[in-house]
Amino acid sequence: MNGINDKIIAEYSGAGFNRRLHMYLQFPRLRSKFILIDQHDLKTELPAGFPAPAFSLGAGMAVLLNSATGCVKKLFGMASA
Repeated sequence: MNGINDKIIAEYSGAGFNRRLHMYLQFPRLRSKFILIDQHDLKTELPAGFPAPAFSLGAGMAVLLNSATGCVKKLFGMASA
């Protein structure tokens, strides 16, 4: 990994939610590294005695697609009441 990518990853590690989101979208080639950082942060924030959640790409994509579908439906007024 080169120095520029190391700096980007270091910035991502110290960034807040909004900056992380922008960086995630801005640097698609580093997304796998960003996900590992997020998973590590989640594991360290858990209270003692709670197991770390299991992450899977399929589950994450399902949540993303379901939320995107819901947003599009609401945007165009297609949601059933």
